[in-house]
Amino acid sequence: MNTRKIALLTPFDTGNIGTVLQAYATQSLIKEKGYETELIYYHYDSIQNPFLISNLFKRGLKNYIGSIAGFLMRSPAKKALWSFIKTHLQLTEKVSHKELGVLAQRFDKIIVGSDCVWNGEAFTLETAYLLDFVEEDVKKGNFASSFACDMIPDGQKEIFKKYLSKFKTLSVREDRGKELIKELTGKEATVVLDPTLVRDQFFWSEIAAESKLQIKGDYIFVAEYAISAALLRDAEKLARRYNLPIYFLYPPKGKKSKGKIFFKASPQDVLYLIQNAKFVLTDSYHMMIFSINFSKEFFAYQTKTNLPAISKYHSILRILHLERRLFPTENMMQNPVDIQKCPAIDYGSVSEILEKERKISKNYLDSVLK
Repeated sequence: MNTRKIALLTPFDTGNIGTVLQAYATQSLIKEKGYETELIYYHYDSIQNPFLISNLFKRGLKNYIGSIAGFLMRSPAKKALWSFIKTHLQLTEKVSHKELGVLAQRFDKIIVGSDCVWNGEAFTLETAYLLDFVEEDVKKGNFASSFACDMIPDGQKEIFKKYLSKFKTLSVREDRGKELIKELTGKEATVVLDPTLVRDQFFWSEIAAESKLQIKGDYIFVAEYAISAALLRDAEKLARRYNLPIYFLYPPKGKKSKGKIFFKASPQDVLYLIQNAKFVLTDSYHMMIFSINFSKEFFAYQTKTNLPAISKYHSILRILHLERRLFPTENMMQNPVDIQKCPAIDYGSVSEILEKERKISKNYLDSVLK
């Protein structure tokens, strides 16, 4: 074990399964390098508490209500999610922003990433994720951070410029993030994979094997986070064609649709459901990523909800030559696309590209840790 101690700062208690799994993947990659590592238990209230009135003024009534609805939708799985966190993640004590500076002194390096840590557009900008509490610039590092937006508000540009300029190197997980860093600081950032994709299907298969689910036969798995009638329409078409049941992660919202709902699914259950599905339909970035990891025939959908962060979808799909697997739903009900005519994904080619990209991502992380 390397005697250097590494702290990871990334959201993990938002109730979002993908957020938890990206934190787990990042921490496991650091541990694999032989370092002692802990995940800083920092509660970012603007994200974790959707009921804040400040979010209403920041995001508008519609998005405010949507955030609360999403929070309530994920609540039944909260117990299972925290069970995973306590079992698989190594956490520090819970700290406030004022306590972060003292905590940082225990570590040789603080790594921020890989989730949407630099998104000041959707919520109140949290400068902790710009490592404003780390006095020594040499101790600052980042991995696969995401802006999850196309533009930085004018009032935040100087803040981003000030803090991002202090990082020796920077990495992002989308092309637009690379452009934003160049515009803000003049620095060249490296585009790396989301850590959940740096880890391969064998790694995630071990986690899926912890699930207690036992499903026999083929099925269609639908992870519909936002309202998407086109997504559900396509799921029903596939169900009729192949005579398959539909399993939902959350209640269908785009239109009435029948199928079993896994309200209380744990991260292990979700991985199991993706791993064993015949088809996966989703508007979620991480559900799409895990579908790729498990070599699944997937169909991803662009909705009004994920549109601000759509660059991260485009970036990875472009790298893997899977651009045609993302469908804009704005006009799909009037001008439907027949997904049944999509050629099967060539996962042999995808795997070759992934292996090269994984090496780039691991080498970048290694350079930051050293």
